[in-house]
Amino acid sequence: MSPKAKRELARQHLETAREDLEGERYGDALNAMFHAAEAAVVWLSDHHGIETRRLHWVKAEAAEQLHAQGLTRSDHGDLLRDLNQGRKDYWYDGEEPDPEELHAYLAEVEALVGDAEAVR
Repeated sequence: MSPKAKRELARQHLETAREDLEGERYGDALNAMFHAAEAAVVWLSDHHGIETRRLHWVKAEAAEQLHAQGLTRSDHGDLLRDLNQGRKDYWYDGEEPDPEELHAYLAEVEALVGDAEAVR
């Protein structure tokens, strides 16, 4: 069985995030958004020859490069950094995510996933 394309994983994680957010499972929603955003950035980066090296900080830099090159509608570097830090705060320190902030993140992750899905 071959692995799913990153753009497909991005959509799958986004849908999981949406369900978790609606179910008030905020830590799970945050985690799923992070994975959706990273999968979308990896898909776009691979398609455009930008290195991600399986490192979170490199993926955030790749998101910035994608935008600088006009390949995404927005710069999502800070989104990846914020989601990564948020999931660490939740999973390692027990800090509860802010539901309003999560809804804002969801909209941005959805736009990023849409950018990834536009590239075949």
